[in-house]
Amino acid sequence: MRIIALLVFSFISLSVYAQTTIRAQIDQERNGSFLDEKTYEKARGFIRKDSTYYVGYLLEGAFLFFRANDELGFNKAIAPLKKALEKIEYDFDPILRIRSNNYAVYSANYRYHFDYGLITYFLSRCYQNVEQQDKAMEVLMHIRDRNFQVEINMDSYNTMAWIFHRNRVYTSKQFPFLKNSVKENVAAANRYLDSALLKIQNDFAVNNGLYDPNFLNRQYLSTYHYKAMIHDYLLDIDSANYYYEMLIQNQAYSSNNYAEFKLAMGEFEEADLFFREAEDRERSPEKTTKEYYYMRGTLATYRGQPQQADSILSNVLQSQGSTPGYGWHCIGLARAQHYEGLTAESQERTNKAARFQELHIGTTWGQEQYNMAVASLNYINQLQFKKEYWFEHDEWYFWLNPVNWYRWVKYTLEIRHHKMVLASLIAENPEREQVIYSIFSPENLISFDEVWSVIDGFGNEYFIDIYKKKLQTDKRPRVKKYFRYFLGKLYLAEGKETEAIQFFNQVLNDPDSTDPYQTMLLARTYEGLAMANSGSEKARYTQLLYNLYPQLVPFSDLKMEFNLQEVTTANEEQEKIVSELKNTSIYFSSNNQVPQVTISFSARGEALDIRYAVNNRGNASQQGVLTIEPNERVNAGKLLAYHLFGVHKTKIGEQPRITPAVEKEKTEETEKTKKVV
Repeated sequence: MRIIALLVFSFISLSVYAQTTIRAQIDQERNGSFLDEKTYEKARGFIRKDSTYYVGYLLEGAFLFFRANDELGFNKAIAPLKKALEKIEYDFDPILRIRSNNYAVYSANYRYHFDYGLITYFLSRCYQNVEQQDKAMEVLMHIRDRNFQVEINMDSYNTMAWIFHRNRVYTSKQFPFLKNSVKENVAAANRYLDSALLKIQNDFAVNNGLYDPNFLNRQYLSTYHYKAMIHDYLLDIDSANYYYEMLIQNQAYSSNNYAEFKLAMGEFEEADLFFREAEDRERSPEKTTKEYYYMRGTLATYRGQPQQADSILSNVLQSQGSTPGYGWHCIGLARAQHYEGLTAESQERTNKAARFQELHIGTTWGQEQYNMAVASLNYINQLQFKKEYWFEHDEWYFWLNPVNWYRWVKYTLEIRHHKMVLASLIAENPEREQVIYSIFSPENLISFDEVWSVIDGFGNEYFIDIYKKKLQTDKRPRVKKYFRYFLGKLYLAEGKETEAIQFFNQVLNDPDSTDPYQTMLLARTYEGLAMANSGSEKARYTQLLYNLYPQLVPFSDLKMEFNLQEVTTANEEQEKIVSELKNTSIYFSSNNQVPQVTISFSARGEALDIRYAVNNRGNASQQGVLTIEPNERVNAGKLLAYHLFGVHKTKIGEQPRITPAVEKEKTEETEKTKKVV
């Protein structure tokens, strides 16, 4: 028996020695980048050598994490990372729980703390990216319960706060750990941040002497980052400013988050600068939603430069492909094209966003905001399709044509449908007052123009009361002119032109009105004043709107006056083009005080070049050459009309079918994330 026992002991000793030797070899060979193609082969080799050791699974999971572009990719990464977590906890859990002020003891166990941080970081991020938030919270509780003296590569309390804030619109029905209102979820997030600060204080004694004091003090900055984010969301301006100032002083601020804070304050120029800085500072290899591209596009439309927004977002979409953020960038491009007057192109891009299953990675932007943005664009595009048709057909016999009656019914029904879809989303949105009605918020991802389209027609007196109160209580002075603009629109909708004109004039008299980022606001204000007036005043404000943002005019209820200079036509085809131009919703007169339009024709092979120019008090506000191919002569006059307003359409025709917008499902399962169908 002694011999048998000795043999068994020897065998076990040899096995342990062999395993120790193999693991030592793995530890020596593991170095390398997670992004390297050879990492996967190395990881699989380590697993074959010792399938009980966590390192191979860590490398495999990390490699797959950085390669993931979609839900399938992150789910593939989850499997090895789960194994890595199980195996490191099985073999080294006592070591993971060691807390010591002794350098020799702490440094001997540091590598396991480091690896545990990597595993839990990648695994929790994977779960978050595939919307398994309850499992992400479980991973974070593994970290919290081990009470590391320094959480290396991980951030348990702060990340828990982030998850609560990111999923604040949900309740315990969707994820059991959540509370049952937005207010409670945001409060819970704040409590987790307080716990993070308390833990740093409690850990100071054991870390003092092991770490540089500057490092220990900088731990607070990570929590301040999330504190600033939450106070920004709550529009607690003083508190948000306090935390951002602390972060800026220590060069620890997020350029993107600070830009969104500035945007919420109505400080658009500063916001644009910090969004550009965020792009310049971007170094992360992770495939996350790049918020700054989307927001820069929106700011460009505010400046009256939708073509610049188009350029920014088109380049991004061309370079990124169908990776996380693609859907958001499609929405941003669709918005730019809408304000360029390219409605059909805008709708095609909106449809692509509606069909794309976006992963909202590394952002608090969620599916609810995504659905809202898609539904908003569906609605304003449908309105614009109707305006286009009316602009293109201003013949005296319009209502004598049965086709136009059919069009009127068709557009009316479709506009009503999309308005009701939008209204349903707003009614179901538990943070509509905090995010949507406040016009500018870090979590409001539609333009102020779209916010107006959301509330238009739903209780003018109710919203008049809301925005009058906001004028008195809101702490953002540079946003108040937008409240006044909304009040002007609301009174105009009520038929109270005198009150509307008073509020519109207050917008024009605002000291910030010369800011180029207020271009769209001023243009919409001129539009409102034109609608509230008549005669020469109506014409004057229409002219001011044209001067500032000409692309908006064809899709308004206003008719621009031009002086069409004598046009020399060489044949019947050219005469037809001029006649078609005159049958659009433009008022051509002999008034020398209005912009003068000159047109000339020249042949270029079989094509026809139409040179046009709008001379506006000595300035050529619009000019160019519209080339019409032989097979495109139909509707050439309508195309020319759009070009006089800087709307560079290439064809006239039927709009694309709108992808059905978000519909409310009856079941609890689909209510969880309200998919775009």
